[in-house]
Amino acid sequence: MPALGNEAIKKYYSDTQFEYRLVWNWRSKNTPALHFGYYDEKAKDHHRSVIRANEVLAEMGNIQQGARIIDAGCGLGHSTLWLAEHYNAKVTGITIVPKQVETMKKFIAKKNIINVDFIEASYLNMPFEDNSVDVVWSIEAVCHAKDKSQYYKEAYRVLKPGGKLLIGENLRSARPLEPQKEKLLKEIFNSWAIPDLDTAEEHESHALKAGFKSFTNKDVTANMLVSYRNLEEMCRRWAWLNKLLHAVGIISTVRRDNMLGSLKQYQAIKEQVFTYNHLLAQK
Repeated sequence: MPALGNEAIKKYYSDTQFEYRLVWNWRSKNTPALHFGYYDEKAKDHHRSVIRANEVLAEMGNIQQGARIIDAGCGLGHSTLWLAEHYNAKVTGITIVPKQVETMKKFIAKKNIINVDFIEASYLNMPFEDNSVDVVWSIEAVCHAKDKSQYYKEAYRVLKPGGKLLIGENLRSARPLEPQKEKLLKEIFNSWAIPDLDTAEEHESHALKAGFKSFTNKDVTANMLVSYRNLEEMCRRWAWLNKLLHAVGIISTVRRDNMLGSLKQYQAIKEQVFTYNHLLAQK
């Protein structure tokens, strides 16, 4: 198993930014999202589906206009910017990846966006006061934490009474899984600098032990399957080039393994090795 931790996460996202741009075709409609898309009657293509993923999670949490929000594990700020625009919110995106902060600071300066900022920080130790924000938001980011209970404790600390924690995340279906499924899950997610996934029950336990008064879990796997299938199809198209470029030393092992892990995700989620869930915890 590869070494996993903050440095692995930084290297993963720094090295694979080009692949995300290629697979999710950012240039076509300027959609720099790192997360999967939510497909339903309102979303029939990738561009619309990644926005719809934001909409559905925000609706679950009944986010209010003017909210103070932390996008914890913000990536390249797709949700950060969307929340600020649609909820007239003051949003801070935090990430431990310096390249992402640098990229987004240049972007908001160029666009003169004043209600958004990006800082280099860990969501396990956030530089915010106790009881200071209305919403902590994370899409496909909590998975990177080795100890996910610490994430819940820190989110609880910074949220105001009544504040909400909203998460879109991959969850393991059981602990343990059948040996072959357990092996497949580790192969896939370790290649994405993810040490492990927790079950829905483990997430709920983390939330309640941290002090949250309620926890809601909604399995939305059926709405995400098209996005996983699209990822697999795009990776198959470029797998030969990925292997060739790695063999001649042009791309890193991180980039090669990212592609190999991505090729296996659609089949694994169909076989219920893991699910995709929306989670809501209220302080």
